[in-house]
Amino acid sequence: MKKMHISQEHIIELIQEYQQGRISDSGAQKLQEWLKEDEANAEEFAKYLALFKESDALSKLDQIRKENAWLNISKSLSKPEKRSKVRKLHTWLPYAAAVVVLFTVGYFMIEQVRNDYDFEKDYNFAEISSIGTKKAVLTLENGQKVNLEESDKELITEADGTLIQKNADSELIYDNASSAKDRVIYNQIEIPRGGEYSLVLADGTKVWLNSESSLRYPVQFVGNKRKVELTGEAYFEVTHNPSKPFVIASHDTEVKVLGTSFNISAYDDEEHISTTLVEGSVELSCLGNKELLKPGFQATVKKGDNRFKVEKVNTALYTSWKDGVFRYKDQSLEEICHQLSRWYNVEFFFTDYKYREYRFTGAAKKDKSLDFTLEMIEKIADVKFAIKDDKIIVGKPE
Repeated sequence: MKKMHISQEHIIELIQEYQQGRISDSGAQKLQEWLKEDEANAEEFAKYLALFKESDALSKLDQIRKENAWLNISKSLSKPEKRSKVRKLHTWLPYAAAVVVLFTVGYFMIEQVRNDYDFEKDYNFAEISSIGTKKAVLTLENGQKVNLEESDKELITEADGTLIQKNADSELIYDNASSAKDRVIYNQIEIPRGGEYSLVLADGTKVWLNSESSLRYPVQFVGNKRKVELTGEAYFEVTHNPSKPFVIASHDTEVKVLGTSFNISAYDDEEHISTTLVEGSVELSCLGNKELLKPGFQATVKKGDNRFKVEKVNTALYTSWKDGVFRYKDQSLEEICHQLSRWYNVEFFFTDYKYREYRFTGAAKKDKSLDFTLEMIEKIADVKFAIKDDKIIVGKPE
């Protein structure tokens, strides 16, 4: 059986939708196919289903909306950190020896045990999570992988003679003095969860890569255009060259520029691709449709579609991550946790759909510990965080 290409996050979302009785027919079919794919998936399914089942015992929250509430306490970002009071989640109880999975059309039955939460016990969150750092893995043309966080190499030579080095700021720099410019050699840089990295391409273009992102690019740009391939999120400062446009390919979308600054978010596990233009101009194309973007505007397109949604935005909200700050404006707790999960390499699980819709406006510095940020959220919202390993449960004690 051909293995399904479906993200872990999407599987977890489908399991939660199934437990809450709101899963669609197509979602049920995907879940069923995933369960049949591997016996280990049934055990994983039982674990998450038990988690979401137990969440029903938690009290329901009234819908809250505290627009700008985050701003009232974001000033404390510069103050010394206090000891966290984020809570610990009790260790999983053993699962039943036999987990029975009955397959029917769009229906599953699982035998599971209950789990206990403790939102009131103090816990040193630093033991299970650290602040993200500059780290990446570079893959050379010959397949050799270089860990840029651990490697002491200051100089790498590619097959065409291109020199690759790390500067004092741990940026990757490509020398454009290669003599073999008729040959295209590609490198790929991959940023794991909890990491970020920046590099300067051979043409002088600078790229900041966010967590869980990758960029494939030529070590020397040959021909009449400069083309790279992006998965995830990156901020580009493109060196101006009117005779050789710079093109970024992400899924079905291409962004064509001559020289400008902009941000692209095109994660595999997200439904939309967004391009936010800071200065200059870019031409977007997707499945035959084109859109010219002006500075201060953002274009969003749904994967598989070609209709762009263009709106004026505060570009700092979408680019400040490269400067060490997460900024939010009327953003849901689900979106915030999704961003935090990449930077701190943890997973968030919501015990009730209502928690996802809490709205926040403000900022959080990336060099602060996760418990500091979560404690701020607890101060302004009727919500608590329980912890198990690298998993964080968003809920509230009875």
